[in-house]
Amino acid sequence: MPKLHVEPTATAQWQSLVRTAGRTCGARLAESVEAYLVFMLMRFTGRSEVGRRALALDFLEALQEPDRKAEQLRDTGDECLLVCGLFPQRARRRRLPVRYYVDLGRGAYGTLARSGAASEVEPFDALEHGFVRLMEVLQAMRSHDPQQWLSPLEAAELAVDTGSTAAWERVRPDNATLMRSGGGKRRH
Repeated sequence: MPKLHVEPTATAQWQSLVRTAGRTCGARLAESVEAYLVFMLMRFTGRSEVGRRALALDFLEALQEPDRKAEQLRDTGDECLLVCGLFPQRARRRRLPVRYYVDLGRGAYGTLARSGAASEVEPFDALEHGFVRLMEVLQAMRSHDPQQWLSPLEAAELAVDTGSTAAWERVRPDNATLMRSGGGKRRH
């Protein structure tokens, strides 16, 4: 069992988790992106409805409502990132590939970055282009065992669709985890 380290504040705890997960998956996040991720996690803590709404409709509504555009696009991108990283089983239950949420989340952040609706464009541009890496950071926070959140078939699909390095590692033929489960080619 891993050693539990408790930070003095919720912000410090989330920051520690994000940094540890980043190290686990080899991601070095820019300070602004790390801060955004920490505050996004804090904002969504306790919100059980994440990924349960039709996020594509939220995205389209955001494009139609200029006064709430920035907030709705940000929330859509954030929820997509959370579903991909922390709650992929919700995508599975809806019979949607994780790629759907990756594409929608990237689109929401990209639209926000280019629309001028956001007061700060830089993090949203970085969120759009680094979406897959951030998804991997959240996945690393969720579990050190990818078998708990992604089947080999889902990992292969995610690797091909998004270029996720963590998913590629999961389906690599010489991956010991696959060998134990009977997948992949055995070397003699």
